[in-house]
Amino acid sequence: MRGFNFLTALMALLGLLLTSCVSSGVKTQVDTTGPSAGEVLTYKGPKARIAVASFKCKAAKCSGQIGNGIADMLATALFRSGRFIVLERGEGLSAIKEELALGQSGYVRPGAAPQAGQMEGADILVVGAITAFEPDAGGFGAGGIVVPFKVPVIGGVKVGKKEAYIAVDLRLIDVRTGRVINATTVEGKASSWKIGGLGGGIFGDIGLGGGLEMYKNTPMEKAIRVMLNNAVEAIAKLVPENYYRWGQEGAVKPVPQAPAVSSSNIVGGQPANIVGGQPASGGIVGGAENFVPGKKVLFQEDFSEYNLGDIPTKIRIVEGQVEVASFSGKKWMRALAGGRVIAEKKIKLPANFAVEWEVYFSKPRSGFGHAMFLGPARNPFSKDVLHWASDWSYPRWSDKEIRTVKLQTGRVYHFAVQQKDGMIKIYVNGRRVYQEPLGIMGATMPNRDQVTFGIWGYNPAEGYECLITNIKITAY
Repeated sequence: MRGFNFLTALMALLGLLLTSCVSSGVKTQVDTTGPSAGEVLTYKGPKARIAVASFKCKAAKCSGQIGNGIADMLATALFRSGRFIVLERGEGLSAIKEELALGQSGYVRPGAAPQAGQMEGADILVVGAITAFEPDAGGFGAGGIVVPFKVPVIGGVKVGKKEAYIAVDLRLIDVRTGRVINATTVEGKASSWKIGGLGGGIFGDIGLGGGLEMYKNTPMEKAIRVMLNNAVEAIAKLVPENYYRWGQEGAVKPVPQAPAVSSSNIVGGQPANIVGGQPASGGIVGGAENFVPGKKVLFQEDFSEYNLGDIPTKIRIVEGQVEVASFSGKKWMRALAGGRVIAEKKIKLPANFAVEWEVYFSKPRSGFGHAMFLGPARNPFSKDVLHWASDWSYPRWSDKEIRTVKLQTGRVYHFAVQQKDGMIKIYVNGRRVYQEPLGIMGATMPNRDQVTFGIWGYNPAEGYECLITNIKITAY
């Protein structure tokens, strides 16, 4: 009778299995802004040069060549995403070295041998560690049948869910400086009583790397592919935008210059041939450190929700007249009349924060400038003010000239002021150009309860335009 009850219960469970969906859970520790998974897989813009190092096995059940296999699969997945130029750093690099050595040995016909010194270098190196590798993390089957939910005891036989789990710690390292620019953990979890419809999107047919063949058509294969999908999306989000500067063939992608503009083509919304955040010259504008905003967004305004001619309402216009205008494919706050514009955002800033924005001056003249005040508007030569006038070659912070970057009108510049870990840092186009320690009062310094923007000396009727957009305040 007991056997009958067990058989009846088991058949009922099998019936449920036939109508159940295969469960798959994923937890990925990424808290940032960036492209969605769909945008990653369809990306056609400039690329970042990246290389994947061999991954270390730090989990008890991760052994042999599993780390190399995961690294190879990730390199292939990054290449397929279309967002990266992937440089070989695995077994292929050894083969390349052998081929180069053969070319220099005299055995290869002159002119047909590959030449040393022509290889490209990576800007970013992905270093990883497999911290969890559990092919069977959720229990065991009964009678060769795996049940996709937990049932402690049926007919005296314990059954459980077959579940696989993998976790990988990733670090993104700037090859030139050796600095870690971002880090995260990506995970993959899968349970199934039959494998099919493997996760991973376009990565589903990537061959299992070395040491992983034994997991083919198991929940572990599915968990690995889910993890790969999450890893590509996380890396694409965490690589700073200024690393995406290479064209399809590896050449530096040119950044067109902004033309001189008139009031009419700003108001009319005609896109100019410029993009936000381009460097003033060459590609490097200052220090080696890249700007990374805080993960928590406290305020953001890109004016995209307004119609042309609207007055923005998220930021308070205390003085002067402004309107929303279109330029360079984006919407901006445009200074119109009134002598000067004062726009403020009341916000209690934490101890660690960043304020960033983009600004455009059409052409230079004396007395035509802008400033960002940490606190209320005051003399722009005061403390805690980032100040740049259109006829200046260098911006100023707290009335100190920053000579590590040279600016000019007719260009779009991205500025950022960061207060973090007892330091004030200034960034232009994503690169640090200035830093100083906070005063003895530290994070309790005054003027941390609002952010204010000022514009003065403009005259749209004569073509002296000042535009501001992409204002963003974040906390660390």
